[in-house]
Amino acid sequence: MNADTETPSGTQNLDGRQEPGNSERKLPESWTDALACLVSSRISIIQAESKDAAAAGMRKAVFAVVSALCVVSAWILLLAGAVGAVSAATPWAWYHVAFAAAGLHLAIAVIALLLAKGKSAPSFPITRAEFEKDREWLNRLNKKPK
Repeated sequence: MNADTETPSGTQNLDGRQEPGNSERKLPESWTDALACLVSSRISIIQAESKDAAAAGMRKAVFAVVSALCVVSAWILLLAGAVGAVSAATPWAWYHVAFAAAGLHLAIAVIALLLAKGKSAPSFPITRAEFEKDREWLNRLNKKPK
């Protein structure tokens, strides 16, 4: 027996967590006890995996937020550089170029919002069709004389 992987109550995973199904338990006396034991072990497995999934999801979310902040910062700096370059290359003042860039961004945002409001395909068309078939089937069953 290896002291790193064995405990008095059963075996552990490599990361130190107790394996839910491998602890020394009293054998169930009836099928209800066996079912309760099975459900209990499955719930503990789900809890352990949920923690891992939540940690992985949180890590991805943090990286997504950092990436989004970097992209926004880069875009702002790019616009500031472009405003400076255009104002240096033309007789226009920097604030006129900045207002023109803001107006261009506002026009693009309005167009994007109008396109987003347009009609789109209905969500879940196959699922809705299946539910409609189920509803019709249930109505036919209810209308049949017994």
